[in-house]
Amino acid sequence: LAGKMLLLFGFLLSGDFLVGSVVVKGTEIGDPAQIVTTADAIGEPIFTIDASESAERVAALPYVESVTVSTRYPDEVVISVVERTPVVLWQVGSQAFLVDARGNVLAEKSRDGLPLVIVEGDPPAVGAAVDPERVAAVIAVREALADQIEELRWSAGDGLVARLNDNRIVILGDPERLPMKLAVYGEVARLPGPWSLLDLGEAER
Repeated sequence: LAGKMLLLFGFLLSGDFLVGSVVVKGTEIGDPAQIVTTADAIGEPIFTIDASESAERVAALPYVESVTVSTRYPDEVVISVVERTPVVLWQVGSQAFLVDARGNVLAEKSRDGLPLVIVEGDPPAVGAAVDPERVAAVIAVREALADQIEELRWSAGDGLVARLNDNRIVILGDPERLPMKLAVYGEVARLPGPWSLLDLGEAER
């Protein structure tokens, strides 16, 4: 029996059953090569692959919401990834970052169609987080001003500042009481007469 077990062990760990292919599914943000490297399965005997450990390593990547890892005999591992959803493009200088609704910085990568905010200061680290209230404010302002807005910026001094298509400036300040600030802007926009700067940092004024 011991001899048979030894032969079986040698058979299962032979070079015929080493993982030679890793299939990655579900990635748009992530780099499949990075996921393959993180899973650390290539070249390992397929019978010794711990799918839960590989999944745990991949799940630690900043853009991964959930992941499943499975094996296909004789030599294939399949990694199915569900990525986090970016909602804002966070631009610092020439660097652009995908950020989700919870403020998680998913990747240094650009994507068309996302609300864009230009941020002063140091770029965030991928895997770190920015203030989710600022993320929500960017989305709300972009939606409220729609086609009127030319550029949206964030700075420590002024908070959110929108430059409109006609070069008028709207200072929105911090995210607090944002619905009221946008309501005040709507009323001012209907007033007759020209204006160039509207400071809503203290909307009660």
